[in-house]
Amino acid sequence: MIRPLCSMRLTVHGGAFAALLTLGSAALAAAPGAEPAEFHGVNVARGQQFYTELQCASCHAQRMMGQAAAMYTRSDRKVHNARQLLAFTQMCVTQLNHELFPDEVRDIAAYLNQTYYHFK
Repeated sequence: MIRPLCSMRLTVHGGAFAALLTLGSAALAAAPGAEPAEFHGVNVARGQQFYTELQCASCHAQRMMGQAAAMYTRSDRKVHNARQLLAFTQMCVTQLNHELFPDEVRDIAAYLNQTYYHFK
């Protein structure tokens, strides 16, 4: 069973967040009109399942005055492309000490992309 955690620590372990943010964009480019390369071969349904089981929405709602979706749709959001979405998803998973494999983190990010961001 995955245990929900809602108090975020202020450290990022192993530089994973910084490493993901600095990945070369040329290697991650997707064909026009296609899904971003970061999300090729993902399982969006599994991403939604993890998002639900980890109680991501309730944690985000606490930070966004009860509106979890506002984390993703606000005008001053910090995520502007698929690479950043994957990096921020990994940061959340790392800070909350959830033990997920990289493909599971990609699944969550792909679910968020399909539901809120719609990056191409």
